[in-house]
Amino acid sequence: MNPSHAAFFERPDARPIKDVLSRAEMLPQYELLSRLEIPAVQAAVWEIEPIIEKLDPGIRNYAIQSAGALIGDLLTARGFRIARDARGEKRRGRVRKARFVKSGTIWELPAEPDGGHRDKVAKIMEDVMVRYRSTLTELAK
Repeated sequence: MNPSHAAFFERPDARPIKDVLSRAEMLPQYELLSRLEIPAVQAAVWEIEPIIEKLDPGIRNYAIQSAGALIGDLLTARGFRIARDARGEKRRGRVRKARFVKSGTIWELPAEPDGGHRDKVAKIMEDVMVRYRSTLTELAK
């Protein structure tokens, strides 16, 4: 994370965002969403949006960018990298049911030597869909 984003989290009104995003239980959620090719920030959006709403409107976008930088640092430390499309551009995705955070970066693990990554992602996605079908249906509304 660049020094400017790091300094942002030293502000008393920004510290709660860092606390939410850095909780240990968030990491597996970021990883799961990344494997499902969904922006990792989706895992925390319902908790950080009320905090972002209380911030001065002039710094909300910077708060969102700083949140993304922090999630990026956490995932990079765990071996993830920014997913890129065929043209080499960063992949982004829509964040659902959010008022301020509209999109987020999609992260990926480097390709596995056996090429089984897509199969693993498909299996995880199918399992999530089966287990949480009613919740996902409600969220999609």
